[in-house]
Amino acid sequence: MNTFAGFVALALVAVVIARPQGGPGGFPPIPDEIKRVLPADTVAKLEAIHNDPALGFREKHTQIDKIMSALPADVLDKIPPPPGFAKLPASVQQQLKDINRSTTLNWEEKQAKTRQVIESLPEEQKRLFPPPPPPPPAHRGFRGFF
Repeated sequence: MNTFAGFVALALVAVVIARPQGGPGGFPPIPDEIKRVLPADTVAKLEAIHNDPALGFREKHTQIDKIMSALPADVLDKIPPPPGFAKLPASVQQQLKDINRSTTLNWEEKQAKTRQVIESLPEEQKRLFPPPPPPPPAHRGFRGFF
């Protein structure tokens, strides 16, 4: 579990997006397995972001990333890894951990770097990850309908 420590941002996004899109505005609720390990004030802040209809997809993820990036390592270490993570080589786990714990990268940069790492993996390792989520509504075409 310690090798996973910094993979929290990707874990949160992967676990949250892999769930049914049942929250307000299609944004999924925080998974119980993550709620259980976060401080109560952090959960309250995250839920406020999730439930804020004035925030778009990117704004929500950006704010969530800022909160999660500010958490101490001992809290981040408690977040369960996404499916398949533990089966990756230690060097890949560390690379993803470093990306997602970075305080100099924003959420979109972390996502891009994470995608680069995953795309560089051999096919048998790529298959360990759940399929990527659909793009946010703003990227689906005219007014999110196409």
